[in-house]
Amino acid sequence: MVEPLLENLRALTRSIAKVLGGTAVEQPGLSGYVSSRFDRFLNQLFASGSIAPREAVAALEGRPGFVWLAEKPSADELGSLPLLEMIAMTAPAVGVADPRPPQAEIGDVRSREDLDGWFGVYAEVFGADPKAQEEWARINDALGPAGEGPLLLLLARVDGAPAATGAVFFQPDAAGLYCFTTLEPMRRRGLGSALVHACHEAARARGIERAVLQATGSGRPAYARAGYREEQSLPVLLSP
Repeated sequence: MVEPLLENLRALTRSIAKVLGGTAVEQPGLSGYVSSRFDRFLNQLFASGSIAPREAVAALEGRPGFVWLAEKPSADELGSLPLLEMIAMTAPAVGVADPRPPQAEIGDVRSREDLDGWFGVYAEVFGADPKAQEEWARINDALGPAGEGPLLLLLARVDGAPAATGAVFFQPDAAGLYCFTTLEPMRRRGLGSALVHACHEAARARGIERAVLQATGSGRPAYARAGYREEQSLPVLLSP
């Protein structure tokens, strides 16, 4: 496992587990937290050594989740388990924000109405169970602007309607970017880029210059345009 590239995600997962009363997983070669029965993002495990994919997924106890592997398994080891290749990317110095798309309004998620809009977009794009909405409400209340403050959920609206989401988790040495989603009809309008730069603005306001994220192959070009460079490919198992 490439610990520096996933340390922010691990810290976010640990903070979420404290809010939701999640369970810590501590096994030889595998650690992390399981906090939800409904949302894969809220359950994250990290392999630090060689572990059989089926054994790693079994630690999720039937819940949806991500298992970040130390190395890519063979086809025989993987079997029918779905494997996603993610790319760890970093921006060593967050840049000056680009102008907002003229049709978009981007703001922090502070009210319950904001949270409902944020989750509606997130759930539609990621396929999260609607029952996870209350979990995200608890997370935002505890870790968001009204609580401890290390987590910022961002919502882009077009003509007043929720259209795209993002999130950023702050640590002293880095800001981690997560949960970037855009509704299909709203894509290719620059909303994702605007949300990335809004995260950068928030990081700079806290004196944080470095940012890290894990990108899919399709998302990689947009992050590269925002100043991110590729660090390493990371295999991740998906548990349904």
